Amino acid sequence: MKRRKALLGIAALGAAAAAIPGVKWALLNTDPDLSYLDNTKDLLAAITDTIIPKTDSPSASECMVPEFIINMVRNCSDVPTQNKFIDGLERLVSYTNKEYSKTFMECSEDEKLAVLTHFEAEDKPWSGIAGKVQKRYLGTPFFPTLKRYCAIGYFSSEGGATKALRYAHIPQKYIACEPYAPGQKAWATF
Repeated sequence: MKRRKALLGIAALGAAAAAIPGVKWALLNTDPDLSYLDNTKDLLAAITDTIIPKTDSPSASECMVPEFIINMVRNCSDVPTQNKFIDGLERLVSYTNKEYSKTFMECSEDEKLAVLTHFEAEDKPWSGIAGKVQKRYLGTPFFPTLKRYCAIGYFSSEGGATKALRYAHIPQKYIACEPYAPGQKAWATF
């Protein structure tokens, strides 16, 4: 009788272990609370300004990147990616409160960089075939989505394209191979 109980216990443990990924997949495919994104505009402004700060070109928040990210997550991302992005913002808020006992916006620049470095390492996507499966069924992780939308939003904005990159409103001629000088900006137009 002891052997039967042991086998039943092993079978129950195996069934529970097999059910956990199914539950996780089901939770990622539920409708996300997109209204939460509207309340995170200030947080996203602080995050994007840490990624792309103001220098001789405008900062990310000056180029309306937080609004762009909210729009892209809301209208152009799949449901698992939306859920992971919202969950990532919530994790960032709780991690910052736990580590520094203050909000992300109140942190110093070094603390902000440490928080973002932590999330970049934590949300590193898998490589190879496993990464493709992860993206397809589990969505893109929080931090890669944030960085991608931040870069797209900044360099497609007027401030990013005209002040951070070289911009020629009416290009004169196309030169296929033009050497770059050290410190020269990349082209926004061709």
